[in-house]
Amino acid sequence: MTIFTQVFTDQNFLSAFLQTVIIILLGFFFRRKNIIGPEGKPVLTALVWKLSVPCFAFNAFMQDFDPVSFSSSIKLFFLAILFYIFLIFLGRIIFFRMGKERAIIAGLFVAIGQTTLFSMPILQSIYEGISSEVLLYISTISIVFRIFVYIVSFSIITGEKIQLKTFGSSLKKIFVTPIMIGMFLGIAVFLLQNKMPFLRLDKSLPVPYVTVKSLARLLSPLTMFLIGMTIGEARFEESLKDRTAWAIALCRNFLAPVVLLLICALLHKTGLFTFTEYSLVSIIIGFSAPISVTLSVMCFQAGKEEVLSSRACLISTLLTLISMPLMFVLCHAFF
Repeated sequence: MTIFTQVFTDQNFLSAFLQTVIIILLGFFFRRKNIIGPEGKPVLTALVWKLSVPCFAFNAFMQDFDPVSFSSSIKLFFLAILFYIFLIFLGRIIFFRMGKERAIIAGLFVAIGQTTLFSMPILQSIYEGISSEVLLYISTISIVFRIFVYIVSFSIITGEKIQLKTFGSSLKKIFVTPIMIGMFLGIAVFLLQNKMPFLRLDKSLPVPYVTVKSLARLLSPLTMFLIGMTIGEARFEESLKDRTAWAIALCRNFLAPVVLLLICALLHKTGLFTFTEYSLVSIIIGFSAPISVTLSVMCFQAGKEEVLSSRACLISTLLTLISMPLMFVLCHAFF
């Protein structure tokens, strides 16, 4: 109870949580009332993906090089890979009665959330002015997220195998994007700054660099507004009656992060992996995001589980307003 009190009286947490709820409601209202029509959504999406997220990804690495933090981020990278694989198989086992093909898709829903468009802006809001280390960690996890979305999920949902002749084009779709370019440029600056300090644009060119920071700060409000617009386009009645969608969403929002938190506690206790508040919050909140909308888009493109995916995404997004604060509390109870 003490942990609940501490977290829910923390000004940064309350500000981030209330900001999320209010802006999602605004997005919902503006779309539901058609104040912003369907043509406005692609514009906002482009601003997020091509400006705000790349700036956030680049800015996350604008911090002094710390060997300990760098080592932890590398370990988190590989740990995230193992966690994604584990959750995919866990979901497949839980939903085995759906049949082999449907169960593996359900496993993807359980494992893969909107890390870039939910976890990153939430952590940005909570830890702004407190720690940039957490942004380094969540950005690292985001790289793994994109690999599992655009390689693993694409292959499983569409049934298309990544062949040698298409391997180059597949990698290009993943890594030659504004987000990944911004992230890799940030990593390069982070690693080379001691030898080439002029690369730290936030220090060498502080005045123009303010623009990058401003665009990065837009990530949270823009993404929450977009999520609200998406919810505003949905049909609630049918979605809320779908028991399978509810089961998948509950596994995604509650079971998956709790199981991972228990694993992290075991790893920490045995000394196999030492977690700090920032590394633990990054990985648990990173895996607490609602089901990735990209998976739903892939399902529509492949003609598989279109209805189930959209309903599960909607329910999962709504549940996040409860599950993510709960996971944040549990992370703090860890320490």
